[in-house]
Amino acid sequence: MIAPRVRDSSDPIAEVDTLSVGPSQTVRPARAKRVQATYPRQSATRRSGASIVPMSSIADHELLTATVMGSPTALVVADLRGMALLWNPSAERLFGWSAAEVVGQPLQLIEFSSRGESLRLRRGAAAGRSVVEVQSQRRHRDGHLVEVAVSTVGLHDPRGRVIAVLGTYQDVTERKAAQDELVRQAQRDDLTGLVNRRGLHEELHRLQSGRRSRFTVVALDLDHFKHVNDAFGRAVGDQVLTLFARRLLNSVRPGDVVARLEGALFAVVMLGMPPSALESKVERLLEAVSGRYQVGEHRAAVKVTGGVATCSKLEEPAEMLRRAAVALQYAKRVSRGGFQVLDEALDRAFLDRSWLAARLLEAADQNQLRLHFQPIVAAVSRELVGVEALVRWQHPERGLLGPNEFISLAEESGSISSIGRWVLRESCATLKLWTDAEPAAAHLTVSVNLSVAELQDRKLVEEVAVALRRSGLAPERLHLEVTESVLSADPEAAAQALAQLRDLGVCLVIDDFGTGNSSLTALQRFPFRVLKIDRSFVSGIGLRSDDEIIVTATVALAHGLGLSVVAEGVETPEQAEFLTRVGCEELQGYLLGRPAPANVIRPLLATECMRGRPAAT
Repeated sequence: MIAPRVRDSSDPIAEVDTLSVGPSQTVRPARAKRVQATYPRQSATRRSGASIVPMSSIADHELLTATVMGSPTALVVADLRGMALLWNPSAERLFGWSAAEVVGQPLQLIEFSSRGESLRLRRGAAAGRSVVEVQSQRRHRDGHLVEVAVSTVGLHDPRGRVIAVLGTYQDVTERKAAQDELVRQAQRDDLTGLVNRRGLHEELHRLQSGRRSRFTVVALDLDHFKHVNDAFGRAVGDQVLTLFARRLLNSVRPGDVVARLEGALFAVVMLGMPPSALESKVERLLEAVSGRYQVGEHRAAVKVTGGVATCSKLEEPAEMLRRAAVALQYAKRVSRGGFQVLDEALDRAFLDRSWLAARLLEAADQNQLRLHFQPIVAAVSRELVGVEALVRWQHPERGLLGPNEFISLAEESGSISSIGRWVLRESCATLKLWTDAEPAAAHLTVSVNLSVAELQDRKLVEEVAVALRRSGLAPERLHLEVTESVLSADPEAAAQALAQLRDLGVCLVIDDFGTGNSSLTALQRFPFRVLKIDRSFVSGIGLRSDDEIIVTATVALAHGLGLSVVAEGVETPEQAEFLTRVGCEELQGYLLGRPAPANVIRPLLATECMRGRPAAT
């Protein structure tokens, strides 16, 4: 048993009446005084807003003692130096220490890592500030920690001086455990048991407080995992994800962190990975988790693509994950099933691309889009028979941008549909204005390219009809060009949309013929009237006999199916002569005219549309 501590007369509590708390809890100051049963400082206390319990008589002491000792809640009275004065039975049950062991001793007995906190609580009470329910930990007699909610209030003498602190301790172990479980659940993925995105943020914050200055974050995506769910059902897909998570855990080093961020997107945080070993480690990791997964009678093939970013501990977790995601996007563009390590140049390019994408969404509304038109001429007479509408972006800071600089960005950002709608309406309106101003242009056609998003849009046919109706342009003068890659995205939807456009009266053109995987099937299945030979074959004319053979055969095939042929990318007289000789009806390319704004094309209509025609008599 700990011996009682003898108090000296300098202790503040010595100026108050003896606190008689029973045979085992009596603290007698060296010079006890009788005090009046009055509260001379109470009004001042109320004015200051302090939460202090005054003790001005022995009756107050006895009432306090009775209240403390009879309370079902653990109550402790301590002086301003943290020495225990009262320790009730509930405190004995909560902390395991008896009153005889604690009274007269410093409360450091039960403090864990919160000595500074306890000092702040006592000082706050001494200054007249009550504290309500600070959650903390205290040490039990047997050594384990008890989760408690601590409240404190000051006790003062008749002169208004705080001389002791009353502390209330409530056992919140079960509540804390429940809170911790809620936090754990909020930071865990229900399916795989891995940490989720929120949990990974917390893990990264924890790692940032350690000694390591850099981490490697690897984002892993199961390519086209939707196909697994579609083929076998979501239940099987979930089991594949669970097996993948297990295989991933078995493939990393102890201390590395594995998370499932969302869907089929996972992340690994590698610690202490030397740059020289990074790429080989990531390559082995991809090999370990890629492959076939057996779920019952189903076998799913999984290919995994990775994005790698080496991050400083000074970066925010969200920034670390962003950079790994950027690397993953680049990897998917280059080659799925591989990985990309992000460097500063790639990251800057991505940020620049994102900046452009944000402004591209508003380009049409802010009148920043422009149309240029490239001439299409008859192969024999070189008469102007049509134009292809090509969009440009008049960027307010970067000047005129060509389609190669923003069309793929528009497709990724979802703004391609609004841009395509603008191009369609503007092209029809421009050609109709030309026709009204120049009768020689009455036969002229305009070609407009359709993207995947536009062809899959259920409102496409309606949009085309609206553009024709508003402009007054005859449907047959509008040529809509579709590439084989656009057709392959959703062949069923494409077939339906193209049939409706044919019924509307527009002319359908298969563009970049020969570059896709099913060219002949496209000619057989879809209602095209014109075939456009891709420039990659035209450029080989006069250089590679194979290209000349392919072009000759393509022209013959198209004519056999009743299609007319346009050759694009014509840049030399030799190419134009060859294409004319093998039967191409129309030619397009820099040799015959570069893309130009409408105000440049307009003055040429009278002469170019009549080229090769007999003079009027």
